[in-house]
This record gives sequence, structure tokens and C-alpha cells, in this order.
Amino acid sequence: MSEMILQRGRVDETPELVGYDSSRVEALNEHLWRMIDDHRLMGASYCIAKDDKVIANNALGYSSFRRDKEKLMMPDTVMSTASVTKIVTVVAIFKLVEDGFIRPDEKMSMYIPQMDAEQPFKDITIAQVLSHSSGFPFATDEKNNPFAYIEKCKRGDDWIEAGLKAGVSCKPGEQWQYSSFGYVLLGALIGNVTGIRAEDYITRNILEPLGMKDSSFRPGPELGRRHLVQFEDHEKRVSDMINGTSNSEDEDSIWIDVPQTAGGLHSTAMDLIKFARMLCNGGRLGNTRILGKMAIEKMRTQYLFNVPDYCWGANNKNRLYGMGPDLRRGDAIITSPDFFFHEGWGYLSVVIDPREKLCAVWLVPYTDGNVWYPESLLNVKNVIWSGLI
Repeated sequence: MSEMILQRGRVDETPELVGYDSSRVEALNEHLWRMIDDHRLMGASYCIAKDDKVIANNALGYSSFRRDKEKLMMPDTVMSTASVTKIVTVVAIFKLVEDGFIRPDEKMSMYIPQMDAEQPFKDITIAQVLSHSSGFPFATDEKNNPFAYIEKCKRGDDWIEAGLKAGVSCKPGEQWQYSSFGYVLLGALIGNVTGIRAEDYITRNILEPLGMKDSSFRPGPELGRRHLVQFEDHEKRVSDMINGTSNSEDEDSIWIDVPQTAGGLHSTAMDLIKFARMLCNGGRLGNTRILGKMAIEKMRTQYLFNVPDYCWGANNKNRLYGMGPDLRRGDAIITSPDFFFHEGWGYLSVVIDPREKLCAVWLVPYTDGNVWYPESLLNVKNVIWSGLI
């Protein structure tokens, strides 16, 4: 095995002082480096916090698919958070619940007029969209992919009406079907209720209060210079960020109108651990309140019971899911029964364990975008949780 390329970032406390075995941090470094050295991973970046103190903040390998020594993975490397954006959107929805604007049991059609026209959309609730049990299809081809219909629109067209043409594949509550379109509709709901774009609401009410200064839906030059470049077709996108041209989209593009609340946030492990700590602390980070503890309890409480999941080849008769967070357990992992989490594109994970006051964020970009390695998510979870004393 080649010599480990490791960058250590700032921490708040040494692991042993908060009841964590520091040897497990080194075990994690070795596990991740094996996968990098085998060319399964391009690099890795992670943060671990215990008792609200960051105890590990490390980066290994490269931040570019070219594995250039000048492009090393750093603790402040910026990444697309992909679907981890969704759990940030969940917090935004529950802020509106706390402030009296909406309730999870209400129908989406109360706030999205296009859904009020007819069945099968009229009775879908906010809670069902949060839990991926709305009936919106798990897109497997163009016919049932809402985004394929939206792609045909031009600026100013009704993208919601277009996306709804994909229909539903089952009645609300019948199946767990992962739906990014549902979370884009939640973004439209946030916009309709608040009068501002959902991205702006999230930035003002979540990212900025938490001090997540390296998090943005529209990253510019400063973040672009530190951005991950996972594949060759990402190079121009990152180059545009650096040159300040990434936000000058085609003025006729419909995607300017579509909220980025399903996967559009860019961030760092260091910023995301602030978000994770807030959830672990019952909605607070230091003196900053984002949510009350009962809202956190509600979102992470099991919402689905005996609802099957057939996505990605699964045959799960009882998908464990809350109103936003993933609650899957099983033989593969050694965590407490209270943990909840969300993943992004298979290469990013945010895990919160309120019982043990432990939370972690890790980024593990693959060298091949067509594969998924359980060792980079499930095994990493086990190594991290093995450090509890």
C-alpha cells in the first residue's frame, strides 16, 4: 500500500476527553486509504463530533479525478451535497410548521394550486412527500420521470404542471418510492408560503445562522477554487464557478425557475457537521436556535409502517423512514437504535445519533460513477461508531 496522503483540520477537543477512542480515528483513516489506494475512491473528507465537540476533521487523497498532487482533498473541499440537500429542506419545512404556516398532515394542493385540479394529486399530504410515500414515481425511464417533462419547458412555462404529467405509480401511502420531484415541489411550497425563493429562505434561516459560510446553492469563484472535480465532465462546471460564469444560465432555461431543494446545495464536511450537530442537539447550535426539539423528534420518528420499498432492486416489506430522515437499521451496522441519517448520490452521508451525542459527515467520491461500494458507507459507519467508550 502506498504512503497515506492525509490532511488534518481543526478540532475542538481530543477524542478521549469526550469518551471516544482516538485509535478508531486512525482505523478510519486506514480503511478509507485502502479504498483510495485501490482506486475505488478518489479521496475522502470527514468530520466527527461527540458531545457537540468536533473530535476529527480529516481529508485523504485527491479532490480531482486526475489525482493531481496539486489537487489534494482538504478539510474545506467543497462538494455537491446531492440529496443531502433534502434533509436541509426538511428542516425548512419544519420551521414553517413551527411558525404556524403549515402542518405536515395538510394536503400539498392547499399550497400548490396545480395539484388541486384533479386526482391523483389532490390528496397527497406534505408528510407523504417528506417520507417519499406520495405515489410520485421512482423515475426509471423518460415516461415516468417528471424531470424529462420539465426539460421540455422554456423559461416562464408552468414547470409544475409539466412535471405532474409523469403522474403517480401508486396511491399515496402504498409504497416508498424515492422522489426528487416531490422535494422540488416542497421547494415550490416554501416559495409560495414565504414569498421568497426556497433557496433564499434556507440560506437566511438555516445556513447563515449556523455559520455555514462555505455552503451555497449558487457557488461563486471562492468556493469554486476549492470544489471537488469528480469526473471530466465536471471540469467545465467548476471552471465556470471559478470564472464567475456558472450563474449566468441561458435566460430561457426552465431550470432557473425550478427550486434546487432536492439536490442543489454545495457545502463542505466542516459546514455539514454544524448542521448535524444542530440536529443532534435538538435544534440548537450554541446559542443559535434553528428548530425546537419536538420538531426534531417528529421528523425522526418512524412515519411509515409496513410500507414496501422496491427501489434500486430492493424487496423490503417494511421501509423504515421518518418525515425526511432515513431510519434503516439491520444486521449491517453497529449503531444505537436512535440514529437517523441521509445520504447523497451514494458518496455523501450525514448521520446523527442523539442517544450517544455522536454525529458524523463523510464524503467518499468514487472513481467510477456507475458503481456503489457499501464499504464506503456502511463499513465507515461501523468504524466511526466503534469508537464510543
